[in-house]
Amino acid sequence: MRKQITLSILFLCTIGAFAQQSGTVQYQETRKLDIHFDGDMPPPPGLPTEHTNKTLLFFNDAASLYKNDTANTDNMNVDRETEDGGHVFIQMAAPDNQIYCDLANKKMIQQRDFMQRKFLIEGEMLAVGYKLTGKQKMILNYPCSEAIKTDSTKTMVLWYTPAIPVSSGPFNYVGLPGLVLEVNINNGEQIITALSVSKEVNLKNIVKPKDGKKVTQEEFDKIVEEKMKEMGVEGGRPGVVIKIEND
Repeated sequence: MRKQITLSILFLCTIGAFAQQSGTVQYQETRKLDIHFDGDMPPPPGLPTEHTNKTLLFFNDAASLYKNDTANTDNMNVDRETEDGGHVFIQMAAPDNQIYCDLANKKMIQQRDFMQRKFLIEGEMLAVGYKLTGKQKMILNYPCSEAIKTDSTKTMVLWYTPAIPVSSGPFNYVGLPGLVLEVNINNGEQIITALSVSKEVNLKNIVKPKDGKKVTQEEFDKIVEEKMKEMGVEGGRPGVVIKIEND
């Protein structure tokens, strides 16, 4: 009888380990703002120092889709007077970006919204250059492991949980052996962290984005770089658009 009980427990654990994975994750994206003014004009008081919005990841064993949580994200509009009688107007809205991952075939489709134009970028879903440090911590009661990647412009610290063995996560931070629950870029310059994890998902939400001009990643990067140069911004990144007017 004791052997039968032991075998039953092992059998149940095996079923749990290979159970299908699906769910919905709500994240919060927080990006620090670095606003500069030309000349000696001091910035008006009360300007925001960061921008926050909510996002959603829908996933199952076969695919995932990451997009804005439009029902819980407010666009930012700031209008402040300056000491010389003018005003500064800052208008910020999260871009309509969508990231679809074909987990079975390791393919990715990105819908990127840049300067009111949509682009579709297709490519491989790979986690290249990440170093698994062995460090661990808990996020939302899930055990998470640390992965770090550094390139010429940023250092990315990711925390993923093998407890949810789905190689997806926010934006294009995918391909690790578990669901990514937190991303920290350049020591807090941008932070994406999971607020909740639900095992429920509407499969109708996991659809490939279709809107936009098809381009390669290299072509998209060139479009962004050229437009930023036209605007006098060196090393600019798409995502949050800040418009400043001074009368």
